[in-house]
Amino acid sequence: MQLPEKSSAVEHAIDTIREKIRRGEFVPGQRLIVADLTRLLNVSPGPVREAIRRLTGEGLVEVQPNRGAIVRQLTAREVADIFDLREVVEGLLARQSAKHIRQANHHATIEDIMQRMAATREQADVTGYSDLNQEFHNAIYRIADNERAAEISQQLAMPLYQFRFHHFMDVAMMNNSYREHEQIAKAILEGDSVNAERFMRMHVRNSGMMILETVPAFARPLSQRIAKTKK
Repeated sequence: MQLPEKSSAVEHAIDTIREKIRRGEFVPGQRLIVADLTRLLNVSPGPVREAIRRLTGEGLVEVQPNRGAIVRQLTAREVADIFDLREVVEGLLARQSAKHIRQANHHATIEDIMQRMAATREQADVTGYSDLNQEFHNAIYRIADNERAAEISQQLAMPLYQFRFHHFMDVAMMNNSYREHEQIAKAILEGDSVNAERFMRMHVRNSGMMILETVPAFARPLSQRIAKTKK
């Protein structure tokens, strides 16, 4: 098999490693050994090292002394900080998308995604719903027409790939998420920029809380959470 050119080999390595992290095939704390990856990806060591360097810049990978490159394992504080930032940026994008909703065929885009979300919800298809959740947010980025804000939001989301919702979301969580998306979509479709931002910020905040309270690495006994809030 002919190896790809160096530039395409790097992109191939980045895309593959990123997707394996997203799907949970490479888990937080797992070592990324260059020799293993060269065999897996059928590329030379150079593109793999460059891919690791770039994924480190994205926050998906970190290099530790005596261990080398590993899939980054976020702390609860880091997750909370990321969601604080995402709340602001995603809220801005929702507000701007409400202002632009009457342009082009944006109404149809949002309505189509919401119809498909409703179908996956009725089927209790958590994985399908998770994919549509990302499609919904990507549509808002396009409608908002703020490339820099969309880029920042996507950069903030990358380290969170390890917390794919379908890994821990149950039907009750999906139903709550769907209702939040309904609120956001309704405000955007009505051109209500104030409520579009408000509902989006609430949704992002709730998503962060769900991760911090559900993911085993972060979840604490209820008594500990109550004690902390009383301090």
